Amino acid sequence: MQGILLTGLAGAITFGGGWLALRTQTRRGAIYAFCAGALIATALLGLVPESIELAVENGSGIESPLLATLAGFFLFYVLENLPHRGSPRPEVLHHSHGHSTGLWAAAGLAFHGFVDGLAIGEALTIEPHLGWSIAFGVVMHKLADGVNVTGVMRGTQQGERATLGMLGLTAVAPLLGAIVHPFLDISLAVRTLLLGWFAGVFLYLGATSLLPAAHEAGGSRWIFAFALAGAAFVYAAQMLAAHG
Repeated sequence: MQGILLTGLAGAITFGGGWLALRTQTRRGAIYAFCAGALIATALLGLVPESIELAVENGSGIESPLLATLAGFFLFYVLENLPHRGSPRPEVLHHSHGHSTGLWAAAGLAFHGFVDGLAIGEALTIEPHLGWSIAFGVVMHKLADGVNVTGVMRGTQQGERATLGMLGLTAVAPLLGAIVHPFLDISLAVRTLLLGWFAGVFLYLGATSLLPAAHEAGGSRWIFAFALAGAAFVYAAQMLAAHG
């Protein structure tokens, strides 16, 4: 039940972020920066330590989760950039690139959301506070995912109805992942690698995607303060959970 509620919240924030992006172009820099700081802190303070703890418990050593973190970072880098080699980034694609580019990019974000839902459901079976930690990280970047879906759809000349449709699919994807999760049997070793992999993904999204986007969208010298505030918020939440 917790997984359904958390992924439902993530989906609502995804849709809300995308819908707002259709209506306004202001304050996105501050939102991106806060999310970036929160994602990086979630990876380093939550997911990496937990994955190492599980690896030690499983007797596999700390190398496996750290390698999974590296794999998550670089695999996501390759998947995000390889399709656009020699062409502009999705945010600045012109009409000449056709509608399929926007649809495929939005579908990729939806699939990523489905995997997020699986991760939340799996984490809740390991330890409740870990599930909340992962859910927090997911929620932080789901707002940006919603904005990104809108941006890539509108940037490839998709209509508002099609944009809202893909935005709805991306929003419901984490919920679908959480629903499917109970029917999957994931071993402790796979859990360890999954947590490490998501740590790498969060680091990539925060450091190489959201922070540059924050500076481009915001143009404010206070962007760094919003990023630090996001990291501080996660740190405070971790401390409260540890002493709760």
